[in-house]
Amino acid sequence: MRTIIRSITAGIAGAAFLLGALVPGFALTSPSTFPPRYFQTQQTHYVRFTVNFNSCVLVSNSCTFKIGALPYNAFVVRGTQQIVTSFNSATTDTVAVGITSTNANELVAAQSVHGAAGVSTLTIAATGAGTQVTGNGATQTGSDGGFDVWVKYAQTGAAPSAGQAVIVLEYFAPNDGTCAPVPIGATAGAC
Repeated sequence: MRTIIRSITAGIAGAAFLLGALVPGFALTSPSTFPPRYFQTQQTHYVRFTVNFNSCVLVSNSCTFKIGALPYNAFVVRGTQQIVTSFNSATTDTVAVGITSTNANELVAAQSVHGAAGVSTLTIAATGAGTQVTGNGATQTGSDGGFDVWVKYAQTGAAPSAGQAVIVLEYFAPNDGTCAPVPIGATAGAC
């Protein structure tokens, strides 16, 4: 009888462990985006996302949508875009990246995605480099802490029927020296 009870207990414990290991992998936010992430090793972190001509509903020729989050004191270093399929509105198509849903241009100012396909370096906004908008006393805007990252797509002329760009925003995580995770809702100095 003891052997049966031990077997059942071990089975239940094993199932609970397996379930506990699987659940965090599916704990995504709504809309489906990853929370701010950083590792304890010295490496470049990044947020990689795709912008399609129909990723959001255009209102007055522009729209914004959330793609992820940066941790507090993320040190933004560069951005790159690959235009897989040129956006084909009648006149212009631009994409900007930021930490507010209204402007979405604090990290990367509006860059053209209209024209030939290829890879190009994005211009980081003067106020977006380093920790200027992701730390140094800034109020967190992220639903999971840190700062939500938003994309603003804008176009002029007739609405596009095609277009896809892959954008990579690179940053150094706050994991060195006095830089430590900042609790949700708190502020801290730059590090």
